[in-house]
Amino acid sequence: MMRTLFLLIALALGTNAASLAQCIEGNCYDGNGKFLFENGDMFNGLWKKGLQDGYGVYDFRNGDVYKGAWKAGKMDGRGTYVYANGDKYIGMWKDAKMEGRGHFHWSLPGDLMSNAIYEGNFKAGKPVNIEVKDTGVPSQAPKMK
Repeated sequence: MMRTLFLLIALALGTNAASLAQCIEGNCYDGNGKFLFENGDMFNGLWKKGLQDGYGVYDFRNGDVYKGAWKAGKMDGRGTYVYANGDKYIGMWKDAKMEGRGHFHWSLPGDLMSNAIYEGNFKAGKPVNIEVKDTGVPSQAPKMK
């Protein structure tokens, strides 16, 4: 009896979790639609065979937002990823990783990296070379005593 009750409760909870993931607008299989995922993330854009494919906006539950190209359910092509903390990457993506030309902007107030920008090439989500951008603010060498 106790086992049967446990199974019924588990089944009911599983059904509720699955019912949270749903297409809430349009066509989320082949077309343009808005989909709410189980974890609270939301995608609004183009779909092909049930996967994000084409342009779309993905709003992450944690506050991150990606706007750009998708291919077979992954960020792929040109896009902008804005992190909840204000950091931003604008550039190319391949298989959901930063890949190709792009720039990353850190915006941590009061930090040494405040408003730092890396512009260059990325491979597998990491920078592969460094180009120094002139910010217009002259830097001075520390004075020795």
